[in-house]
Amino acid sequence: MKRFVTRALIVVASILGIVFAQVTPASAQAEDLAGNLGTLWTTVLETPAPENPFAQNFNPKFACFDLDADTVAPFAGGVHFSCTLVPNTNIFVVGFSVECSTFDADCGRGSPEGCNGTTPQALLDCARAGDLKAAPSITIDGESVTVTEVETPVTSPLNIVLPADNIFGEPAGTTGLSLAHGWVTQLAPLPPGNHRILIEDTSETPSFPKTETKIKVKPRH
Repeated sequence: MKRFVTRALIVVASILGIVFAQVTPASAQAEDLAGNLGTLWTTVLETPAPENPFAQNFNPKFACFDLDADTVAPFAGGVHFSCTLVPNTNIFVVGFSVECSTFDADCGRGSPEGCNGTTPQALLDCARAGDLKAAPSITIDGESVTVTEVETPVTSPLNIVLPADNIFGEPAGTTGLSLAHGWVTQLAPLPPGNHRILIEDTSETPSFPKTETKIKVKPRH
C-alpha cells in the first residue's frame, strides 16, 4: 500500500526567516522517525474505512492522524488537503511511503508483480521496492527541509489487528504483519497562522503530482 498523499491508496512559518528554527534538530534520530512511521502505518491500517484516507469516499476532516499527545501526521488522499492544529503540535511529514503486509487485499498480493512474502524481511523488501528511490522535495512555506529515509525494523514488525469495517474487507480482529519504508521529516511546533507544505517528486519521471497540505495553527490563548 502506497502513500503519496494520493492514493487512490497512508505529513512553516509565515515569517520565512524562522522556518529552519522550526525543524526538529538532528537529535530527532532516524530510529525515532522510523518509530513514528511505524506508529502512523499502524494507526492507518487499524482505522475503520469511514475515517481512513485509503478508502474510497474519504472524508477530508480526517486528514491528520494523531501519533501521540503532541504529534500529528498529515496523511491523506488527494493532491490538496488541510489540517487545523492547536499550538505546540509537532508535525510528522511523510513525503512518500510504502507498506507491505500479509493481508490478502494489500500489496497486489497474488499478482505476479505483487508482494507475496510472509516474513518480515520479505515484506520490507516489498516496501523498499515499491517506494521512491530518492528523496522527494519537501518545502515549508517555500523553504526546503531535510528529508530522511527510514524503515520499520525487521526485528519489530508491525502487528496489525484490523477493526470492523476495515479497508481490506477482512473480518474484525484479523491479524497480520506489516513493514514500511518511507521518506520523512519532523517539524517542531509552528507559530499560529497559516502554513503550506509542498511535496514533489523531482525525478526525471515523477511518480506523483505535486501535493499540497495547508496547515492552520490556532492562536495561543
